[in-house]
Amino acid sequence: MNTHPFPALVISIAVFCSVSVLAKPYLPDNQDAALLVVPELAVKSATLEDIRTLIDKAQRPSGTVDGFSLADALIQPHLTADSAPEALYLWARIQQHQHDFRGAERTLRRLLEQQPDDASALLLLASVQTIQGKFGQARQSCLQLIGRSSMLVAAACALDNSFQQAKTREKRVQSYSELQSIATRYPPQQQEDSVWLMQILAGMALALDRPEAALAHLSLPADSQRPISYLSLWADAQLAQDNPQAVLTTLADIASRSGATDDNLLLKLALAEQMTGTFQHWQVRCLNRITLREQRQDASHAGLLASYYLLLGDRPDRALFWARINWQQNRLLSDRQLLLRAEQAFNQQV
Repeated sequence: MNTHPFPALVISIAVFCSVSVLAKPYLPDNQDAALLVVPELAVKSATLEDIRTLIDKAQRPSGTVDGFSLADALIQPHLTADSAPEALYLWARIQQHQHDFRGAERTLRRLLEQQPDDASALLLLASVQTIQGKFGQARQSCLQLIGRSSMLVAAACALDNSFQQAKTREKRVQSYSELQSIATRYPPQQQEDSVWLMQILAGMALALDRPEAALAHLSLPADSQRPISYLSLWADAQLAQDNPQAVLTTLADIASRSGATDDNLLLKLALAEQMTGTFQHWQVRCLNRITLREQRQDASHAGLLASYYLLLGDRPDRALFWARINWQQNRLLSDRQLLLRAEQAFNQQV
């Protein structure tokens, strides 16, 4: 079983970018970053361990804004006709971040032809299949984890899949309860698995309108060491409990330490600021970011744009426009709920 561990090592971008050699420009496919100048020597010398650590840091507020774009540039020499499984796995993670879910799926299938028992690849494959609404295929990928991963990981994969496609609240509650029970019987042995499970359970709880339970699942401190996805769930739960000041205090401190603010966290800060009626610092910053995304017609951030226009922008027509684009590429329960809320807001307006 290959678990592709992500060690908590500090990586310096200067290692890649301060070498005085001929440099080539690199423009990210998602147009999400400024033009990067990546030294040729850095591209050639970056190891898979370097790239893996860079990706891991990019998922946290302390990571570089262009972390995934830089990783994309650095991994290209490793993508050959006989690419190593680790290179394919890292490339699939980059593709997933870029919302190229079909590309990630193809890359993972190529990896699994070499290593059919690779649990991390199967888990990531199930994830990108679920996002695309390929629930039947995703369930098969989850079932293949049995005997290749822990009982908890295999069960969480399958139950999250069931939760995402459930048509009734009763079935969602059943999946949530079953996962809670299994997590009690088979507690995670590694922190990465623990944080992953916390987020699945918290996401389920929020979808069931149980923010207090979501916060109970997110038992680790909300700080810069947590993944952005973890902090986003924590903020949603706090806002649902009418506690915007906690969001402002915690996320503003994290943003000031990181030097850059992730789009989702910026939206949470703007929402918290609106709820408190305080100075519109974060609302202005969020509007500037949204304006930039809108100008670029950035479909990869369609969900963010829809949420902004629904919750802050008071533009149900724009919310529905972007929610429909988001639904074309993302088929999770949260995307379905976003589309329904946008449709309801638009219909109430007209």
